[in-house]
Amino acid sequence: MNSDLFSVDYFKEALRLQIKKNGDVFTPVQAMNSYYHTVVSAIIQDRINKNFELIRRIRNLDTAYNEIKNEIVRQGQQQQ
Repeated sequence: MNSDLFSVDYFKEALRLQIKKNGDVFTPVQAMNSYYHTVVSAIIQDRINKNFELIRRIRNLDTAYNEIKNEIVRQGQQQQ
């Protein structure tokens, strides 16, 4: 697992934690959307000098989001 700050694995773990912490209030996708929006807003507001770094962070977040969402969909299909 790549635990580097802003790696795909970092974001996947953060998304899983967000789902777990908010499971009594939000659906998994709602919790993920809330986290996604918050992180993207923070990244955009960050005064990063290198555009590549900004794009890398958003790309990793997007990849992590889609992988976790696919896991949730598969789990839902298996439970049916």
